[in-house]
Amino acid sequence: MSDGRADEMEVLAAASTSVQYQGEVLVISPLAVGLIPSVVRELRPVVAALRSAGSADLALEIEISPELVMDLIADHAGPLFAATAICAGRDVKFIEKGDPAEFIELVLKVVEVNRDFFTRQISPLLAGLGTRIRGAGPTPFSS
Repeated sequence: MSDGRADEMEVLAAASTSVQYQGEVLVISPLAVGLIPSVVRELRPVVAALRSAGSADLALEIEISPELVMDLIADHAGPLFAATAICAGRDVKFIEKGDPAEFIELVLKVVEVNRDFFTRQISPLLAGLGTRIRGAGPTPFSS
């Protein structure tokens, strides 16, 4: 195996990063496979809110901005705190005690490191929401 192939794998794999939170340095790494089910469960109401606020082809092409994070905190604090805690490897109480500006920075880092996961895994969830909700979507034509 050539050294170039190892370099290609580094480019494909998201790098870990760190962020200050409550006086500690948190290392944010790509999600481990075992954490994905918990994160998806926690983010379902957040995804549903994003989906209902956007168009049918939203597919998480939206910019995750500090303003959007604040809006999500206002309406979906519990699930957002829980998902962030899972991604940061900390408990929810620790996350809830943080400064709002630090929390926003933490969420932005989590999204940055896991962008591929959010676009490949969460986007299909967004697209499939309409088919999972009874009565959602167009009504079939009848004559």
